Amino acid sequence: MNQVNTASDKPTVLILGGGFGGVGAARKLAKAEANVVLVDRNDYHTFQPMLYQVATDLIADTVVAHPLRDLFQGQENLDVHQASATSVDLAAGKVEFDDIPPLEFDYLVLAVGAQANFFGVDGAAEHSFPMYTLGDAVRLKEHVLKRWEAADRDPSLVDDGALNVVVVGGGATGVECVGAFNELYKSDFAKDYPKLPTEAARLTLVEAGPSLFAMFEPDIQEYTSETLGAWGVEQLTGETVTSISANSVALASGRELKAQTVIWGAGLEARPLAASLGVGLQPGGRVPVGSNLAVEGHPEAYAVGDLAWIADDEAETALPQLGSVALQAGEHAGENIARRIEGKPERPFSYHDKGTMATIGPGAAVIQMPHGRTIKGKTAWLAWGAVHLALLSTGEDRAKAMLNWTWAGFTRERSGRIVVDEAAE
Repeated sequence: MNQVNTASDKPTVLILGGGFGGVGAARKLAKAEANVVLVDRNDYHTFQPMLYQVATDLIADTVVAHPLRDLFQGQENLDVHQASATSVDLAAGKVEFDDIPPLEFDYLVLAVGAQANFFGVDGAAEHSFPMYTLGDAVRLKEHVLKRWEAADRDPSLVDDGALNVVVVGGGATGVECVGAFNELYKSDFAKDYPKLPTEAARLTLVEAGPSLFAMFEPDIQEYTSETLGAWGVEQLTGETVTSISANSVALASGRELKAQTVIWGAGLEARPLAASLGVGLQPGGRVPVGSNLAVEGHPEAYAVGDLAWIADDEAETALPQLGSVALQAGEHAGENIARRIEGKPERPFSYHDKGTMATIGPGAAVIQMPHGRTIKGKTAWLAWGAVHLALLSTGEDRAKAMLNWTWAGFTRERSGRIVVDEAAE
């Protein structure tokens, strides 16, 4: 591993987390007279908006994961370490880790992200698959492939829900996942398993609220529902999940859904590290910050990304847990730290909303612009592809994505649908 630069004449900026927020902060500190240390539990940065494409074999995991050390090879004032932070002592200016010695800091950027919030639903943590990390996506992909292989060996498992998928949560994660699995089932699995009754596989989307895509305008909600309905996806709105087992999902209405694959996209909560800060937390365990993104009472510590509760004055709530928010906040925190090191005043953070977009499936996507204008259908789908290609970490990642998308588009085949069983090697 790289050694931490301990030059005493420069302040140490410790960044916890290599996601959008952490990477954004680190890049803005490239020219700062500081020793910058970035620590993440993984040695790679994950492009989360495309995880569902990894889970459905459309793209390789290396498209959405890029080595952190490679991203910062040219940044001489930065060191990268792979470790998991266990506690933060703000008063002492020190962070404890599980597998490296404690690190002291002069400035701290908290960007460790969030984790799935199961809201106390019985069996959800044990039997459902979140979609927040690369590991989540790979585990889901392999689980689904194994379910189809199991049904191929024993077709009676189809009646037990081996091929069925229930997606909990009607936001972007849920809609994108159910649409992607619909395409995977129809484009590849129908050919891979000709003796299985592929048409019997049921895809169900469960949403506690009255409609899908609650963050979007009504015309987008209607378009999404009609599109999924035309593809045969069952939509259960106004329904809540009470328990999940290995073979079924129980709803508050008393209905039971047979399914051996359950995807959890119903919400997030801050990682437990937030509780070690000793500050009052907002709903979901998120860390409240001031207008400069610093933690109240601790001007040397900044919180960004999904961990942070950044007030949205217009909506009188917090900014959403989106990659765009994390990136802009991370960059702003980095800029403020750099300004302080130079003896300049900090600036307040203002989120620039460039619009929200999501895919539903091939040729179908939605975009909502800041002032309410909406775009739907193939135009939105093409725009989504162009924007996400541009946001990928490097040109190499963009080339990989284009190759995967083009191959799947022309052949309707996904070459990543394999399971590597190390025990069988």
